Amino acid sequence: LYFIVNRPGYQKNTKNSDKMMRRACTAMPVARRMAAAPCAAVVAARPASTVAISVQGLHYVGTGLAAIALAGVGLGIGTIFGNLLVACARQPNMTRMLFNYAILGFALTEAIGLFALMLAFLMLFS
Repeated sequence: LYFIVNRPGYQKNTKNSDKMMRRACTAMPVARRMAAAPCAAVVAARPASTVAISVQGLHYVGTGLAAIALAGVGLGIGTIFGNLLVACARQPNMTRMLFNYAILGFALTEAIGLFALMLAFLMLFS
């Protein structure tokens, strides 16, 4: 079919090309041709190799990719509180203010994680 369409001098709306296309589409199945052809060496028909991709499988892939963001959120929250401990050890008199900033950073980072989790569940169950 590719050869028919891409041959030199091919016009799209000619009678000859329409006839060739019809002939290619309505050809006899391979099993019948092999049974009808008297041949000394009969070769068994090999099934075509196809890759079946299901939509549910793609949902699982998307969910796994969205879950990667949750690992980044975990690293971010660990970094926030690890740096809070370092900052409180350096300046103990600013512990109250630093804790407020850490809680704000934790809330924003956790919000990103919740959005990523929501997106993963939407991909999985929609």
